[in-house]
Amino acid sequence: MLSHTECEEMLSRCLIGRIGLLSAGAPLILPVIFAYSQGAVVFRTAPGEKLDAVWVNALAAFEIDDWDAVTETGWSVLVRGRTESVHDESEVARLESLGLPSWVPALKPTTWVCIRPLEITGRRIGTFIWSRGSGQR
Repeated sequence: MLSHTECEEMLSRCLIGRIGLLSAGAPLILPVIFAYSQGAVVFRTAPGEKLDAVWVNALAAFEIDDWDAVTETGWSVLVRGRTESVHDESEVARLESLGLPSWVPALKPTTWVCIRPLEITGRRIGTFIWSRGSGQR
C-alpha cells in the first residue's frame, strides 16, 4: 500500500488520469488532463456528457497509474470524492494560472471541475505470473 503522502506526490506528478462517473445510470470512465492543487483534483471540460454527469452526480472516482513492462512493476492511486463545478472568479483565475493544456478547442467554453477527496488510496503493483493463453493469473 502507498502512504497518503506518496499518493499525493504521484497525483502531483501526473498529467492525465481517468474520471469515473455515473451518466444516465451507467458507468462512464473518461480521460482528463488534470492537476492536483490544494488537496483536490481539478480539470476543465466543455459542456456535454461529462459535465452533465458531474452536475447530476456528486460522487466520482478518479484514478492514475503507471506500469513498467520491463520490470513488471507499477502503481495505482484512487481518489474517491465529491465533484463540484468551479464558478468563483478568483478560483477560476487561480486554476487558469496552473497552465494546464486542454483537449477542448479554444473556441469552446470550459468549466473547471474539482474533486474534493473523501478518500485517497494507492498501491504498488509487483511482478505476477500470467498465462496469456488461459487468461489466468
